[in-house]
Amino acid sequence: MTLAIEDMIARFGPVAVLVGAAVEGEVTMLLAGVAAHLGLIDFTGAVCLGTLGGFSSDALFYSIGRRRHAAIRGSWIYRRVGPAIEALAGRLGILQIALARFIFGTRMATMLLWGMRDLGFVRFAVVDLAGCTAWAIVLGGLGYFMSDSATALVGRVRRVELWLLGALIVAIVLFGAAHAVSRRRRSLRSGAPDDSKAA
Repeated sequence: MTLAIEDMIARFGPVAVLVGAAVEGEVTMLLAGVAAHLGLIDFTGAVCLGTLGGFSSDALFYSIGRRRHAAIRGSWIYRRVGPAIEALAGRLGILQIALARFIFGTRMATMLLWGMRDLGFVRFAVVDLAGCTAWAIVLGGLGYFMSDSATALVGRVRRVELWLLGALIVAIVLFGAAHAVSRRRRSLRSGAPDDSKAA
């Protein structure tokens, strides 16, 4: 994956940064910083395109949240993670939109949530563009100033992402198992037939 992104940036330059920032994100911006250090692309241009790419994907999820809020609220995944994201939004307010780029695993859910809350697009865009700009500068700058260690840095980012993904999957499985056991115990205590055997 890393080599493919690096090859795309080398071949297609700014277009690859724009698309990569929209689709993948962190690794793209690190490698864009490295490419800027090597003189393959302009650093300011890379930051601007990274910001635009990041904002475009955020705006897409915001729009989905705004148009499909009823279906999302009724989904099983929202019933499980929605309260936690809502609580975070309650503590951070609109600032959550800008910070989501720096908190792994919260960006998509955050953009959906604020679309569901009927936040006006102009306010959303102002806050999200600020967050995307800061994100593009920080990651692009890391790649630029640490270009000699970029491969190791990208490797570490990927390892952390994989560990977090693994931890999330384990947590979901454990939560599901605990919920099933708890439901079974309640069913046995009340003497009601178990849902799983009814049919």
